[in-house]
Order: sequence, then C-alpha cells, then structure tokens
Amino acid sequence: HPRSGQWKGARRRAWWWEHSDTMSCYPTSTQKRFWILTREDIESRRSEARTRAIESARDARAGGEPLPGDGPDPLTDEEETLLRRYYEAKILKVCAAFSLPSKVQATAVTLFKRFLMGTSLLQHNLKVMMLTSIYVACKVEENYVSAEEFGKGMHEDASRVLNAELTLLSGLQFQLVTYSPYRAVHGFRCDLEEMMEANELDAPAVSREKLDECVGCARRTVDKLMLTDAPLIYAPGKLGLTAFRAAGRELKIEAVQKYVESVQAREEAPESGALLGSLNALDTMARVGGEEPKEEVVRHIDKKLKTWRTSNPVAKAAGDGDGKEGREGKRHKSASKATRDAEEESAFD
Repeated sequence: HPRSGQWKGARRRAWWWEHSDTMSCYPTSTQKRFWILTREDIESRRSEARTRAIESARDARAGGEPLPGDGPDPLTDEEETLLRRYYEAKILKVCAAFSLPSKVQATAVTLFKRFLMGTSLLQHNLKVMMLTSIYVACKVEENYVSAEEFGKGMHEDASRVLNAELTLLSGLQFQLVTYSPYRAVHGFRCDLEEMMEANELDAPAVSREKLDECVGCARRTVDKLMLTDAPLIYAPGKLGLTAFRAAGRELKIEAVQKYVESVQAREEAPESGALLGSLNALDTMARVGGEEPKEEVVRHIDKKLKTWRTSNPVAKAAGDGDGKEGREGKRHKSASKATRDAEEESAFD
C-alpha cells in the first residue's frame, strides 16, 4: 500500500536521524548523557586536568631533589591542542594501516578525546595511550587485534599497551559506548536512495556511482571533524549530515541538497533553526580545525613534552606503561637511551 510505504520510509528516516547503531538507542546512551558537552565544559575540564598535573609535579619537586631554576616549562594550551590533534590524526592513519573498519576508527579517536579531558596529556606517553585507545576500540567494536600485533607494527612493547588499558578504562569511567558519524553518513545515503525511488525529492536522479563518490567525499569531511571537538559537542548524526551536505555541495549533487532541506523541514521550530545552526557551526569547525598539524611543529612540541615529563617523576608514574611497577619496567630500565629515543621517535614515522 502506498501510504504504508511512505510511513515505513518516514519511520526509517527518523530512525537514522536519532540512532547510529542497531543495538541500542543514542538518545539514552552514556555518550548522550555524559559525553556530549558544551565548549565551556570541555575547556574547563582540560584546564582543571592541566592545573592538577602541574601542581602535582610542583609538589613532587618540592619534596625531592631540586631542579636548576624552575625546571622546564609545561606545554601551553595551544601546544597541547596541536599535539592532541596530531595523535588523533595518527589514530586514523594507524587504523587505515591495519585495515580497521571506520567504526573502530571513530571509537578510538572518541575514546582518546574523552580520556584527555579528565587527565592531562602532560602525564602520559601519548603514543602508548594512542595505541591503547585503538586496542580497546577494537575490542569494543568486536574487531579484535592483539596488543602484540599493534606493538610489532608500531615498534612498541605490547606490554606497555596492556599496562595502560586499565588507566584508559578508569579515565573513561568504563563508559565505552560510542556512535559513529561514518555510519550516519551511510544511513543518510540509504535514506536518500529510498526517497528517490519513491519520487519524494524534487531533484534529478543520481547514479549509484555518484552517490558512492559523495559518500567517499563525506567520509573525508568526517575525518576532519574527528580532529576537532565536534564529537564531544554534537550528536554523531549531525556530524554525518554536515559531511553529507558538504559532499553534495562540492560535487554539485542537487538531490543531496534537497534531501538535507527535507531533513531540516521535518524538525519543528525552533529545532529546525537550531539544526541549521549546528550544521553551519560544524562546517566552520571542519574548515578551521580539521587539518593535521605540520609534523615539524609537532615534533618540537613532543620533545618539549618528553623533557617536561622526564623532569617530573609524578608525570612518569601516570600508569601509561612508563611506571616502574609495570610488567615491562625492568626491561625498559635497562634499555639504552638510544633505543628508547628510537621507540619514541617512531610515533612520527
């Protein structure tokens, strides 16, 4: 029956807009309740974590052997942002190198972001925490890859990743549910095809090949958004719709533009205006903060961080595989400085 088909399509479109996975509902998820925040909340959490790390280091120095002067300076806020974004981009590359699906990629980046809101990156070996985020994401998304395989591919001791796993999980409060904007892009593409088949869009038909190209373009925009704070501020459906809209504009696909307008029309005022505002804000975030930092700049910042951590014992005991109580501790204590330096530099290979 025509009306039953339209009702089914409407229900399906609403489902894709509010959900990102077949197993549970986004609006009631821990991601929605605990990990979608305001910009102010994010900045406040990072600032508090940074202050705690610096004060802990200062207190530790006061009770130990004094350093010349005040010791090395910690990273600035801008330097922390660049370094965090670099390692997030590195997660995307590592996932691609291991042929991991996009759901693992999105989960790994999101877990890494969440973790570094509650604890300062000054206290952690970021290469180890990056690999640990990917390792945990693989388990969460049922796409298991062993720590040994990651360690071998990234020139890192697998036991450091295993030692850091509990630190990561504790920092996340064991809340691992993550919905993927990549999946949302696929859902919008399916929805668009259904609407075209039902002649519900006043736009020229689009070939499957062109839609494939559109999805590929949208996924690249999602990659950029994953390097910003967007996954911590907006629902994954909005990230996916922003990327889908941007791809339609770039490829001049009228049907995609009409489709996005139809999604906006389904929202009741003032939600409709709020949706458009969110999409425009996300466009700006992808354009302004979605590029990977230049490696020569980040390499200098990373060395500055290592110098600060070496001078502050409380930072080195943060449970990321560098602590003296780790399973690999004795092995790494006896390693030469040249070997350790080579391991750390491999994060930039």
